[in-house]
Amino acid sequence: MTVQESSEITPERQPPGRTLVFMPAFNEEFTVAEVVRSVRAELPAVDVLVIDDGSSDGTAHVARRAGARVASLPFNQGLGAALHTGYLVALRGGYDYCAHLDADGQHPVGELRRLLATVWEERCDLALGSRYHPDGTPPAGGYQPTLARRIGISLFRRLLTLTCGTSFTDTTSGLRAANRRAIALFAHRYQPDFGELESLQRSVREGLRIMEVPVRMLPRIAGSSKITAPHFVFKGLLVVFVGALRRAEHQERPC
Repeated sequence: MTVQESSEITPERQPPGRTLVFMPAFNEEFTVAEVVRSVRAELPAVDVLVIDDGSSDGTAHVARRAGARVASLPFNQGLGAALHTGYLVALRGGYDYCAHLDADGQHPVGELRRLLATVWEERCDLALGSRYHPDGTPPAGGYQPTLARRIGISLFRRLLTLTCGTSFTDTTSGLRAANRRAIALFAHRYQPDFGELESLQRSVREGLRIMEVPVRMLPRIAGSSKITAPHFVFKGLLVVFVGALRRAEHQERPC
């Protein structure tokens, strides 16, 4: 999978179609407003949506005050449900493109713009921001995964390569951009647990053009990753193997 340099699309240059940027948020009242303001400043032509995943704090309120639309889920349903909501809004709202990023400030908005440029220029259907791509040169002070997290990510990466036949360097990245073809696929179904893994398997199975773009990410401001917790690793493995079975069934279907 190759990565080419995208032509620069500045904030002043209009995207070729309607674009939605959405971010799942659960109890992110201290960070979400700054992320919303950064997206609106960097990408003034896009619409911004915060999916409030049943937060018990003021996430929805501060997001609205910062200028975002807010879709509030009635209770906390997890990342997969929040992302599915974003893709549904993009599809039903008639958007040509969408992108999503985390609400905790880990994803620089300038990197999001680079991913959007690849789908705006029709160079891929789905663009993934990769923290681990060999072409990336993160500056000092950027994202530094723990050893345990690197082991977990490496395990998922190797298994995904084996089960779908395509190599990825960052299978759990929450920084992605998509065109209408990918939007329709993910709006139809998005796995509640480890949807990042299953969505890549399904994208390969459906023949989507996927591009990984090396990006810089910042350290997590608050909270901790759950990828290295044993039961989450177990769930991730189940998702990968179920996806492999679906791929086998898909290949066996008569033309």
